[in-house]
Amino acid sequence: MKRELRGNMKKISALVLALLILISQPITVNASGYKTIDATTFKSNYKITTIHIGSDVDEISSTAFRNLNNLREITVSQNNLFYTSYSGCLYDKKMTELLCFPPALSGATIPDSVVSIGANALHGVPEDLKQQIREVVEGQAAGNLGEWEIPGEHFVHTDNGVMWKDSSGNLVSPYSNIMNLAGAVVNASSTGDMRQQEQLEAAFYYIASNIFYARSTETPSGDWVKEYASKALSTRTGNCYGYAAAFAYVAKGLGYDARVCTGTVKSSLGGRTPHAWTEVKVGNRWYVYDTEMQSAKGGGYYKQTYGSYPAGPLEKEASYEVNF
Repeated sequence: MKRELRGNMKKISALVLALLILISQPITVNASGYKTIDATTFKSNYKITTIHIGSDVDEISSTAFRNLNNLREITVSQNNLFYTSYSGCLYDKKMTELLCFPPALSGATIPDSVVSIGANALHGVPEDLKQQIREVVEGQAAGNLGEWEIPGEHFVHTDNGVMWKDSSGNLVSPYSNIMNLAGAVVNASSTGDMRQQEQLEAAFYYIASNIFYARSTETPSGDWVKEYASKALSTRTGNCYGYAAAFAYVAKGLGYDARVCTGTVKSSLGGRTPHAWTEVKVGNRWYVYDTEMQSAKGGGYYKQTYGSYPAGPLEKEASYEVNF
């Protein structure tokens, strides 16, 4: 009897295991042939892990993906005229509104063009990730301002070149050497019809491409940031400290809070090496912008977090806010 019981238990265990495997298998749904997708389309089927939206879909309700707690990816036909997907998430065709961040997706890259979040777009997403997504999108919305909508002091393009809008809203000529140098970068890299965030991105790539690395063993001390920025912008040469200081002043001139950070980064030869980079506050969050590494590596160093920084980990030891 004991042996028979063990045998039955083995059969039961095998059956339970088989059922668990069957239940946990990913389910992909191809939503082609639909015009409208709403809450009845997927019927809150928690087993669904992937959804493909066909070219004919022209309306998706805000409740379409509710309770799909295992959903981790949405893709959209390239021929769809109303919707698109990026990094597993669903957006409107222009990528200005996030429509669904799949709740089982642990992370994604949100395009800079996204400035709003649709109703129920974050349904089921863990609270900490949900807060991060909101902060990113709110920051991008804040950076989607035209030149005359930006609060505070900053550069403005005019028919007479780049001018400075002061705290009273008056346009004045740049009145210091560093302001003239930073303004020249803004003038060369952007136009007045660009949004604030577009200007920041254009200036980043301009500096990464137009300043050339000059090795130096000197470690800056004292009130060095303005000096290093002026030298890098005027001679178009500099080390990481010069790159970081130059971009910080340009970002400040575009209406952002900016600071230069110093510390160490992982060395390609092993161990760690001194390094400097720029932090810019977009919305309520500070992001890493590393023009020197962008110049050296060729990509991946625009608007990163400390967790996503490609050559990380960065270890910050000091920071210096910049002002004109």
